[in-house]
Amino acid sequence: MKQNIERVREVGSSKKSSGNAGEDKPIGEVLRIARRQLMTKRILIAIVVILLVTIVAFFALTGFFDRFVDYLSSLAE
Repeated sequence: MKQNIERVREVGSSKKSSGNAGEDKPIGEVLRIARRQLMTKRILIAIVVILLVTIVAFFALTGFFDRFVDYLSSLAE
């Protein structure tokens, strides 16, 4: 019988997989993955919002926004 020190670590893909792969992971690992994905999603949303605000401010300050509104109003007429 092998002791803990002599055991060979197995690759995750070599282990037998059951019907539900989600049950094989410990709850701590699942929570860490979910937290990492949530933080990544929040960071990406913040970057997109900052870019949109910057683009709108740039267009408003340079006058492109006024020309765009004039173009849209000419289409409506």
